[in-house]
Amino acid sequence: MEDKDKSEVLNSEKLLSTSEVLRVLNLAKHKLDYLFESRKLKKEDFIILDNGHRVYRDSDLCKIREALFRVMAK
Repeated sequence: MEDKDKSEVLNSEKLLSTSEVLRVLNLAKHKLDYLFESRKLKKEDFIILDNGHRVYRDSDLCKIREALFRVMAK
């Protein structure tokens, strides 16, 4: 994501930290890590702050839920 786009999103949307996402989805951290490591979720589709932390939009929660559903359906 370009710096200009990232700053607009950071200023306009409520963003969630990883711990907030885990709490909202009632998900263990290792399951979220698995989704990224197995490329079920692509790191480049999510906002990464300058300090390296990933933050999530509300729409990202839907992506995570869908990826979890696909994995569990197998």
